[in-house]
Amino acid sequence: MARVRKFIGFWIALFAFGALFPGAFYLVSTWLDNVFRFPHFPTEPLNQFLAAIALVIGTFWVLWAYSYLHFVGKGSPVEAFGIALYPTQTLVTSGPYAYTRNPMVLGELFVLLGIALIARSIGGLILIPVVGCLAVVYLRIFEEPGLVRRFDVQYIEYRKRVPILLPRFRPLQSS
Repeated sequence: MARVRKFIGFWIALFAFGALFPGAFYLVSTWLDNVFRFPHFPTEPLNQFLAAIALVIGTFWVLWAYSYLHFVGKGSPVEAFGIALYPTQTLVTSGPYAYTRNPMVLGELFVLLGIALIARSIGGLILIPVVGCLAVVYLRIFEEPGLVRRFDVQYIEYRKRVPILLPRFRPLQSS
C-alpha cells in the first residue's frame, strides 16, 4: 500500500506543481490584466531572460525539495488541509529545508514569476505576493499543526530557527 501511495503522491505532486497551479495562475493573471486593463509590458530579451532564470530557479527548488522529502524524509509532499497522503517518516531539516521550511512553495513562486514574465502580465506580478501570503496562511493553519503533532519538540525547535518561506542566507547547522 505504501508503494501505491508514493506512486500516487508523485503524480499528484507533478500535476499540481507542474500544471495545475501554473495553469490556474496564468488564467487568473490574464483575467486580471483584462478586467483592470493592465497593459502588457514590452517583450524584450531581458524579460525573457529573467523569465528563464526564474523558471530554472523555481524548478530547481521544487525538485531539490521533493527529492529530500522522498529520499531523506521517506514520504511525499502531497497534503491537503492537514491530511498527508504519504507523510514523511522523519523531519527533514537538511538540504533546502536548512534554508526555508517550505522550499517547494518558494520554488513555485519563482515558477509563477517566470510565467508572469513570459505572459508579460502585470496582474501576474501583482498576484505573486498575494499567492505567497495565502500560502503562508495555509501553511500556518493546516500544515504546521500536523507537523507539530507528528514531530513534537523537534519541529517546534526547527520552526524557531528556520524561516517559513523567505530563505536564510546561511543554512541551519545540524546539531
